[in-house]
Amino acid sequence: MTSRRRGQRMPDDEFRRVIDAAKDRHNLSDIIGRRTKLKPSGGREMVGLCPIHTERTPSFYVIDDKGFYHCFGCGAHGDHMTFLTKVDGLSFRQAFEALTGDTFPIVSEAERAQRKREAESETRRRIVAGRSVWHGAVPAAGTLAETYLRSRGITMPVPNTVRFGRLDYFDQETGEVIATDVAAAICALQNAAGDVVGVQRIYLSADGRRKFDVPKPKLSLGIIVGSAFRPGGHALGSGTTAVICEGPEDGLTLAQEQSHSVLVACGTSLMPRVELPAWIASVIVAGDNNAPGRTAVKNTEEALTVLGIATRATFPKEGFKDWNDQLRDIRA
Repeated sequence: MTSRRRGQRMPDDEFRRVIDAAKDRHNLSDIIGRRTKLKPSGGREMVGLCPIHTERTPSFYVIDDKGFYHCFGCGAHGDHMTFLTKVDGLSFRQAFEALTGDTFPIVSEAERAQRKREAESETRRRIVAGRSVWHGAVPAAGTLAETYLRSRGITMPVPNTVRFGRLDYFDQETGEVIATDVAAAICALQNAAGDVVGVQRIYLSADGRRKFDVPKPKLSLGIIVGSAFRPGGHALGSGTTAVICEGPEDGLTLAQEQSHSVLVACGTSLMPRVELPAWIASVIVAGDNNAPGRTAVKNTEEALTVLGIATRATFPKEGFKDWNDQLRDIRA
């Protein structure tokens, strides 16, 4: 670190610059990759089995260009220094010396700049892909998208963040077209500023009363991590309390029952990563009545607490799996 007299404390801003410079020399995935096998997942992210807790399904994500990791299974979160000290067991000084030495592969300035350009290009591409589906869709009122929502007990006016379209359904592994011209309810995914950056498509049966009969009838496109479907109902404003939940049907259910704005993460593991508008002061985390739902609520509350957001948890009544099942009186 920077030389100074014994006992003299380094100013906080200078200390952060020194640590950040040490971290910037290395890809976090190179450090964590010694402990678990990582593979690309959706552009900037890499995913693998968590090296901190035992799991069978990968839930551990690393994002090199942002320099952090997060496990949606156990809630572990941190950066280069966190991993080296908490997982590898190094002291802070040992971790710093490892980052400033030749222990790990060093990322050149040229490579770092190239990765940044590639990440920005991938982000733009994904946003364009999501928006193209959104702009190609039509208002949902009077379409099979509305039929589907009514079949799920949603009686509120269809929000303008839901549209209808007919889309091809692709095999997510091979890219093969499984079916063409499939009816779909299309939910806008918005970032914290309210811009549409992606969509979640709910593929529907021919009569619109059920989801399309495939293993994954819900598919997202665009920027998924951090964005949210907003079912509407109540405007966001200073000091707002918002509700965060997992699925569009639950979100619409809560929107017609609650006096708060609702943000839908469109994925249980994504609930802790919803990026909130700055004016939200507190959050009600609405989880499913099962183990993944309770884990998601716990992780979401922990993530929001770090940001200074007040939280409280809520679940459906005993015997109901989720909020929409409770609305329709369908017991688990």
